Amino acid sequence: MTQVAVDPSSKTARLVVRDAPSQETIAEIVKRVHEIGPLLRKNAVLADQQRVMSDESIAALDSIGAMRIAAMRRYGGYEGGASMLLEVARAIAFYDPAAAWCTVISNGSVMLANRYSDAVLDEVFADGPVRMASIFASPQGTATPDAGGWRVSGEWPFASNSSHSEWAIGILFIKDGASETPQIGFALMRRGEYEVKDTWYTIGMRGSGSNTMATEDLWVPKDRVITFTQLMGDANEKDLDATFARRLTPHLTMSTTIQAASLGAAAAALDYVTEKAQTRGITYTHYKRQIDSGAFVQNLGQTSMKIDSALLLLQRSAADIDAAAAGTTPIPLADRARNRGGIGHAGHELVEAVNELCWLHGTAAFAENSLLGRMWRDINTGTRHASIAAPMGYELHGNGLTETDYISTKL
Repeated sequence: MTQVAVDPSSKTARLVVRDAPSQETIAEIVKRVHEIGPLLRKNAVLADQQRVMSDESIAALDSIGAMRIAAMRRYGGYEGGASMLLEVARAIAFYDPAAAWCTVISNGSVMLANRYSDAVLDEVFADGPVRMASIFASPQGTATPDAGGWRVSGEWPFASNSSHSEWAIGILFIKDGASETPQIGFALMRRGEYEVKDTWYTIGMRGSGSNTMATEDLWVPKDRVITFTQLMGDANEKDLDATFARRLTPHLTMSTTIQAASLGAAAAALDYVTEKAQTRGITYTHYKRQIDSGAFVQNLGQTSMKIDSALLLLQRSAADIDAAAAGTTPIPLADRARNRGGIGHAGHELVEAVNELCWLHGTAAFAENSLLGRMWRDINTGTRHASIAAPMGYELHGNGLTETDYISTKL
């Protein structure tokens, strides 16, 4: 249900959304993804070579609304939750995992920006939804008071989607002189206020263009720098008057949905191996077709279940996030930690699945132009992102089970 609340500081009525978009809306966007899928898959090869998504793919994703999922409805977005972004991103990843990664990063960055003040959002979304990038792992810059605003300097590596971003958020230290220990905070910057340095040289997720954002001695208005607590804290999650987009659990939403890129890639790898098995033989055996081998068929079935298991774990996490955002009770830390463990385990299962698919398919998987080989590279890279890596997720869940101190404050 949607309600309209009048903001006394504004002459306009502000839309307050209470729940996530319908399943029909999600299904419609997923349908559109499959319509542009062949274009995404074609351009994925070029993106892998050039280490950045093509403008054509970005335009296609823009055209179907994939980059508007997290934007508030008052600004022309869907105000979607974790489930919507997960389903759309895994559909995109079936054709291009790096494009899915960028879609999640852009929408996730918008989700973070949604926690800025209405005045800031009116500026950011003045012309409608935008593409964004963000880095919130560890402070890589500083903000110092100057002329009623802030002077910001910093470099933020591994900034996925930075080449196609119109705005970006960087984590930094706020040095306001109020205490000896600087606060951690975030600066919101417009494109043109930061540069993108060409630093992304990897073997996987190459098309994500995860280069370095940098700025030096940039002045920004006071309200474009906010504290860690304002952006990542749970005050919005408890606020009855907050719109749905502001009540999403930030870090858990990012962690859940970024794993969708590897999930969709694994589905594509399974589809590829299954199709080729109809006509592909097994070298040094009498099998003319791989599907005639009972061992092959059994292992294929087991591998498919690993991918399904990963999907169910991610859908559970997304459902928990959306249910909490529809109310005013934040997700308990132990439940957040359990989901972080599930996200990590999903990645572990996806890596095992694609490794097994490469064994099943054979050495052709490692040809330079192999689709399966590219999926293997993307999955093995993507699942090792710090926020979703299995070892950390398992330990966080263990902290929750044993009621010991959590190894991270970002839950």
